[in-house]
Amino acid sequence: MERSLHRQLKERYGTEVGGRSEVVVGDFRVDALDPDGRLIEIQAGPLGLLKRKLEILLPTREVVVVKPIVVGRRVIRRDGPDGPDLRSRRSPKRGALLDAFEELVGLARIFPHANLSIDLLAVEVDEVRVARRRRPGYSVVDRVLREVVETVRLREGLDLWSLLPGDLSGRFTTSDLADRIARPADFARRVAYCLHQSGAVEMVSKEGNRRIYERGAIVGVA
Repeated sequence: MERSLHRQLKERYGTEVGGRSEVVVGDFRVDALDPDGRLIEIQAGPLGLLKRKLEILLPTREVVVVKPIVVGRRVIRRDGPDGPDLRSRRSPKRGALLDAFEELVGLARIFPHANLSIDLLAVEVDEVRVARRRRPGYSVVDRVLREVVETVRLREGLDLWSLLPGDLSGRFTTSDLADRIARPADFARRVAYCLHQSGAVEMVSKEGNRRIYERGAIVGVA
């Protein structure tokens, strides 16, 4: 079942700007087509699931992948999916555009590409929950867009730096990166992998098992 967030973003990029929703392109169904003929794919789930589809479409079509990142949410409780709202509260859990690196890993061998744009949307949502017996004691039945707080478009490797602290310069290891972004080492390794695959950094040396990276100079995309 399509959730409200997906439908709202599909309309935002398609019918609301003079395009179309739900179009068939070859063997694929695509979420939307914008007025300039670009294909729009809304992907709230793992970006890696789009890899095969993109490999087939990108040689001949421009594609915009839209990835919403929930940075804030209001939790709404109901007895049933279509029942009245019983109560609501602001969730203390916050997200950040930096979280996108968890998903960008799945497209690291495709991005950048001359026909590919990735729109990262920082969104506020209403998260509708109903009670259930199993842990965690509730099920999320819908997410409804409240506001798009920020949009970052990724077109080339250097654009990935917009998701990172501006004072991250010079040579660094993944340990340095983990400390600077205050994230676990595994997450920092994913960030470094995406940066390296895109050409945004170069591995300039190695000390034992530690790879030393430095910001790269990108001249273009394939």
